[in-house]
Amino acid sequence: MKKFLIILCLALYPLSCFAREPFLKFEIDAEKNANSHNNMGLIYVQDRYYAAAIKEFQTAILLCPDKQSSAIYYTNLANVYMKIGYPALAQDTLERAIRLYPMNFSYYQDVVQAYKQQGLLESKLKQYENDIKNPMSEIFVGLILIELGRVREGLSTLHEFCLIEPDLIISRGVMNYIKTNSNVRM
Repeated sequence: MKKFLIILCLALYPLSCFAREPFLKFEIDAEKNANSHNNMGLIYVQDRYYAAAIKEFQTAILLCPDKQSSAIYYTNLANVYMKIGYPALAQDTLERAIRLYPMNFSYYQDVVQAYKQQGLLESKLKQYENDIKNPMSEIFVGLILIELGRVREGLSTLHEFCLIEPDLIISRGVMNYIKTNSNVRM
């Protein structure tokens, strides 16, 4: 009987080693978790449960603060802030999104709307007109001019940006905006 138990233990020992192995290799994927929190936030936005949506987007951002994908999380958070009437918070989060991914034209449009809600268009126009080091400032200048009613001048500024920077990904979005709005708002 002793021999049988010893043989049984020796036979089952390797199985116990393999049974523990998956637990030893368990890893947390922050990007996957961030995406899950973002998706949950979007569901809360659809249900108009904005406080929970804000928490989910903030959690997604905390999991991947410096990743390009977080620009989407920042934008989703900013959209909630705009819906609940906090354009200053939206402005800050959208500016962070632009720092992470400056090639999305809609981010610039959303920031300008946040400026408009706060009555900052004139001061921001001066700021971006004086920022000659950043070529993307021209996008802000053009959009702000359009919001101030100086449509031709704004569209011209955006067109000039596309001529100077034709190879940037964002230039396609700017050109589409110009084509869409050249006849509508003039």
